[in-house]
Amino acid sequence: MGKNNMTFYQAMQLGAERLKPMIKNEEDKKTKQKYLGAFILKNILCILFCMLVVVFFSSFFGSENSMVGVVTILLVLTFRFTNLDFKIDQSAFTLVGVFMIYAICPYLASNSNHFVGFVINFVSILSIIIFTCNNMMYANHTVLILSYFLLYGNPVTSIQSFYLRFMGLLLGGVIVALIFYIKNKKLKIEFNNTILDVLKSFDISHEKGAWQLKLALGISSVVFIGEMLNFKRTMWLAFACMTVLSQTSEERLNNRCKVRISSILLGCVLFGAAYMVLPKNMVGVFPILAGLLAGFCATYEYKTIINNFSALPAAIETIGFVDTLVFRVVNNVFGALYSKGFDVVYTKIMDKINNKNDDDNFGSLNASM
Repeated sequence: MGKNNMTFYQAMQLGAERLKPMIKNEEDKKTKQKYLGAFILKNILCILFCMLVVVFFSSFFGSENSMVGVVTILLVLTFRFTNLDFKIDQSAFTLVGVFMIYAICPYLASNSNHFVGFVINFVSILSIIIFTCNNMMYANHTVLILSYFLLYGNPVTSIQSFYLRFMGLLLGGVIVALIFYIKNKKLKIEFNNTILDVLKSFDISHEKGAWQLKLALGISSVVFIGEMLNFKRTMWLAFACMTVLSQTSEERLNNRCKVRISSILLGCVLFGAAYMVLPKNMVGVFPILAGLLAGFCATYEYKTIINNFSALPAAIETIGFVDTLVFRVVNNVFGALYSKGFDVVYTKIMDKINNKNDDDNFGSLNASM
């Protein structure tokens, strides 16, 4: 189907990365207006839908569990258009399993000593990456790890709240799995791979397995260091590390590190200025506006700048304005630079291990001849 034949609804399904160039390059005025209208309406409806879901989960599972609604909507929006690269029914159960990891592991990690917390985070993240990122091109890990640390960074404070969080995440997992299953069955997508095939394919001597291990070890270790140094909002360390280490080439990794730091610095300056100039009762509106504006952003740097207006108001309520800006900058700069250094060290270690294995295999071959 040519782009000029695309319906209004079909245009609404496209992200900013695809739709903005189409709007810019479209010569037909009527078609351009159709795409622009679809773009605007899609983002307005999306933010309204997100607000309704968050309000629903907050009402039924308590204000401490509003983040459950955020995580659910993030994964609903993600898995409407992607898959796990193995059998659909097994994938649906896997998504419920991921939500069970969300329900238990962040709580255990945040209530354990630093070393035990590191182990729990590492095993949880590695499990999520292995089972949901069999095809690296889908980049499923980004929203899944983001969701894990959103829950880790917003812990519950009582057993009752933990029970409600568990039930809320169970419901969220079922919702996401059902939507995922129905959408993929309608598309008639079939896979021969099973979940056991995915598990058996994990091998750190191969590029995918080495990358999966690097991501899990890098993220969990930077959070461990942050906890040891008493950093506040250590989930920001995880986000910075994830976005840098997710890059699959040295050039892209170095560029992402620079963009992350510069975008965070600019975003914090803009947020700080807005916070000091505008009436304080407007700060509560920042996340809503940020969510709306983020939908219009097609590049990582602009999304990162805008996301400061979504993340910082909640932090101010718990650690204050100054500490929020300080740790937002420190955590992101440290997380990005740590990731760059970790990548260098990890790559050298893996090269030595692989070279040693090659030498051992060569020696065994000679001995058998």
